[in-house]
Order: sequence, then structure tokens, then C-alpha cells
Amino acid sequence: MSCFSASTVQGPTVGFIHGVASFDPLPSAVIIWTRLTLPAGNSGPADVDWVVSRDPEFKSIQSSGTYATGPHRDYTVAIDVTSLEPVTKYYYRFSHGKLLSPTGITKTTTHGPLESMIFGAVSCANWGFGYFHVYNRLAKVDNLDFVVQGGDYIYEYEPGFYPDPPFVGRGGLKPEHRLKTLDDYRERYACYRTDPDLQELHRKVPMIAVWDDHEIADSTWQHGSEDFKGSKEEWGVQKLQALKAYGEWIPVRGFDHDNITLDFAHRSFHFGNLASLVTIENRASARSEPVDVAETSFYKETAQKKLEDWNDDTIKKARVELLEKLRDPKKKMIGEKQVENIRKVVAESIAEDRPWQILLSQTIMSQIKAPLLQETLHLQPKLLRKLSGGALNLAMDEKKAGKEGAEQARMYVGLGKYGVPMNPDAWDGFQAERRKVIEALNQEGANPVIIAGDSHNAWAHNLVDEEGQRLGVEFDGPAVTCIGAFEDIYSRFKAKAGPLLNPFPLYLFTPWIEDSLKAANPDTLQYCNLWQRGFMLFHVTRGKFHTEYHFVSNVKKQKKFRHYCEATFEVHRNEKGNMHPAVRYLTFEGVIPKRAVQRASFFVQYTHDISLAMHKST
Repeated sequence: MSCFSASTVQGPTVGFIHGVASFDPLPSAVIIWTRLTLPAGNSGPADVDWVVSRDPEFKSIQSSGTYATGPHRDYTVAIDVTSLEPVTKYYYRFSHGKLLSPTGITKTTTHGPLESMIFGAVSCANWGFGYFHVYNRLAKVDNLDFVVQGGDYIYEYEPGFYPDPPFVGRGGLKPEHRLKTLDDYRERYACYRTDPDLQELHRKVPMIAVWDDHEIADSTWQHGSEDFKGSKEEWGVQKLQALKAYGEWIPVRGFDHDNITLDFAHRSFHFGNLASLVTIENRASARSEPVDVAETSFYKETAQKKLEDWNDDTIKKARVELLEKLRDPKKKMIGEKQVENIRKVVAESIAEDRPWQILLSQTIMSQIKAPLLQETLHLQPKLLRKLSGGALNLAMDEKKAGKEGAEQARMYVGLGKYGVPMNPDAWDGFQAERRKVIEALNQEGANPVIIAGDSHNAWAHNLVDEEGQRLGVEFDGPAVTCIGAFEDIYSRFKAKAGPLLNPFPLYLFTPWIEDSLKAANPDTLQYCNLWQRGFMLFHVTRGKFHTEYHFVSNVKKQKKFRHYCEATFEVHRNEKGNMHPAVRYLTFEGVIPKRAVQRASFFVQYTHDISLAMHKST
């Protein structure tokens, strides 16, 4: 399906130029939002009128009022409109004098019987990597009830840092430095909300959002972040300023602009007799400092040495030390209060006969051991085996890939060979608390579904407990624009190799990498896509949970791109962790997107399921 993005022609400079939006739908309430931009020189308070109607012509007014805004909240407007009817579509708009906003569309949920619902999931939108074609497509889904945003709505970096200059997809990012102050964060949100595709998505459907780390700073934890160099007190100030800007631009029910706490961040939503959704806050409130693999002896003995210099006994000892750190019972990601809230919501959901319990976890819950890259080369088709093996050797060569790139490649080889999880920033780095969360989810009568983002790649897992027993499923979405870890390694390698690598694009090697991941995780990992941008769609009924993985062909071309569906799964009620391949059927303006077409021609058409082969050989 060929698609076109919205025009980026320069629009007006005053009025409601950042569009309208709605958030946190309930059976009788929804938050409506906009921002007023006044002419230069006007910096005082301003009154904004708002109106909610049952019809787009605003003949049947449901509610209306006036909201006082001003510089104290960056001229944003957020009204929690109450006394609404369940399962009802509403239209809303704002005005200030002769200035009139676009008309927004929103929808309430219900306490009563509900046959089905359709919702989408997005995360990780870095302006610099390219255009928001994902939002363009998601806004065109027929009968879409709402969208969940799993974090990294913005990125805090300055232009040219991430992405690196050779991989920039578009310019115009504001401000042109790394975010630190309240005004910095406000300006970045304002920049993002000028994007026409993001505006249209917000205009058409309500959103339920949680932040991850980049709304504050990379790898945020309770008392710092990866790159923060100041004091604990300075970090506390920056964190609250970032969250204040977030609450102004992405309103969350319970957010208090005058007394910012993190109690409002974890919350729950119930959708009739169909499903419950729990959102958690896994960064700023309770998270311990993550394990930095680069600071461990395991990294020193693998990533920083050539393979021929590896000492098996030394590495095995370093592996034990690393795993002990990942299993440290003192490490927290969300804290006991949120764990108990999950337990409570799941119990209530079961008692009220809702078949599905959905947890929006910004980071991946399931264990993902690093890929068995070397171990699976011999199972590849002959030509692909030679190409992949040669590429791996070059990627580990500092002269060809650079020091950082080569160390990353050797690290993944080492993690895979010795059976170590590859992302300690996710729940794999907080295994003791993960066990508690899984216990809270695994109640009699529950059908848990985890939804996550953060990794920039698409994954589908059988969710298992410590004994390997299946209890649910997990669906992790691809990024809106950002590249994933393996793309990053390839990009660094390509930057060194130059045009010599052009005949060997990344998608040539991804079947091998994806299958090597399945080989390392044969009982849990059902699907992954490591090289494309996209989103997830869900159709939920009382009997099944239907999931579709959608992708766009590029994010660097402003106007034209292709959209297709690559993978589809269904989970049946009371078949915990039993994921079935399914047929895509959700429509976009009346059309079912095409199935993905493999671009790698004869090089990979014979690539088989290596995870199955490895499993049978053990």
C-alpha cells in the first residue's frame, strides 16, 4: 500500500497551531487539550473557551466552559470533561476571540458489556531520524478506540548527537541543544506538536500515555541518568521540570501542576466486561541504577578482547558475577507500591469477569538472551553463511568497525555464547522484582498480556514464570522512527566501510540475526523484527486477543512510503501463553494493508527456522 504523508507547508503562527488532543478516556469523562499561541509581545493570562458536542456541527452541546491559562503552564489547556455518556463519540473545539481550533474527536469507554475494542500502540519517536509516517497510518485505522503511547514521546538530545549526522532523516528540531530546563522541554514538545501527522492522530483518537526515560534523560533512574553529571539535588530539579512539561503537553489524570508527585503515574483503566489496563512508572519514582555491562568484568573479558584471547574459565566466572548483579533482590524498577497495585487491579478484573489483564510496561518484561550468532552460522544457506560470517568478523574488527562498534559486536557474541540476557536496562536487569510482578499477574482466571516498547524493535513472546511455565503473552512494538541496537552496530560498520557495503543492506543479514535470537530463546520468543519502523494494532473480544504488527517502508522520505502488515497473532481466552499465527483483517480507510514482501530475494528465501533446528538438535 503506497501512502502519502501530510503536507508540511508553513501554517499560521498564532492561534491553536499545536492542534487538539484528548487523553485518559473513562466511561463518563475524558481530558481534552490544546495550546494557545498569542502574538509576539503578549505574555499575560488568557481565557480559552471550550465546547463538547455529540455532533460535528456542534448543534447538540454536551458541555462547555472557559479555561484560564497563561505562561505558568505554557499556555496549554486541559479540561477533564465529566458527566459524559459511555461508549459515545464526542466532538470538541476551543476558541479565543476570533481564533478557532480544529475540531477534535474523542470517545468514552464503558462499565457495561462491550463486544470488542480496537487500539494501537506506539513508542520511541525521535524527530531527527525521520518523519512520523507511523502516526499518519495509525490515524487512518477504522473504528480505532484509543492509542497507548509507551514512552519516549520525545527525545532530549541535541541535533547531531542521536542520530549521528550521517543518519539524520530530517532537520528543524528545536531547541538546538540538549534539554535541561523547563523552557527547553516545553520548546521540544512544541516542536513535536507542529508535526501534521502527530496532530492528526491526536485530533482523531484519545491517547493513554506514560513516559519512559527520554522524556527526562537517557537511562533515567530515581537519582540520575546515564549522562547526568550534577548533584542529586540538581537531578531532582531537572526531573520535576521535565515532568511538569510532560504534564502540560500530555495531560495525565491526577497530575498536580503545583505539587508534582509521581503517585499519578501508575493508574488503571477498565473497558467494560472486556479488559483492564494497568500503566506503570518504571523510571523516575523507584528504579535503582541499572547494571552497566560495560563496567563489568564480563565486558572486559569479552568485548575488550579479541576472540582468540578469550579465556573460558575466566569468562564463566565473570558471567556468574554479572548474573548475580542482574538478580540482586535490592534492585527495584517500580517498587512494592506499584507491584501491589498490579496485584489489586488484576484481582478486581478477574472478580468482575474481564478476560484480559493488560500491563503497559515501558520496557520489555520477558527474558531475551543474546543471540547465538556464531553458533547458528552453519545452519544458514551456503551463500548467506559466507556473507554473514564475513560480516560478523568485520564487525568485530576495530579497524573496520571502529573501537566502539567492534566492542559492541564482541559483547553480543559473548553474551550469546554464555547465555546472558542482552539488555539489563529492561526487566532482565531487575529479575527479583520481575518475579514479584509475574506473581501478581499470574492469578487464577487471569489472562495477562504485556505491551511494551523501548527497544526500538518488534517482539512477541510467550510469558513464562521462573519455572518456565507459560502464564501469558507479551507484544513489544517497534519504534516510530528510531533504529535498534543491531542497526546501530551495522550503521557504525557502514560508516567505516563506506560504499563497499552498499550491495549488502542490513535486511540481508536480519533473518540470520532474528533466527539466532530464536535459537537462544526457543521457549519464549515467537517473533522479532530488528530493522523496521512501525506500530502494533490490537482487536480484543471476550474470546480472543488479536495482534497485528504493521510497518512503514521508510521514515526518511517526507512524502511517499509503503505500509504493510508483517505478522499477526491471536491468543485465545484461557490458553495462557499459547500464541497462534493469525490472518490480518483490520482495515485502514476500508482497505486491509498488504502482507510484507521479502526483499532479500534468493539470498534468504531458503532461510529456515533455525530456532526449531537448534531445539531438535539438543
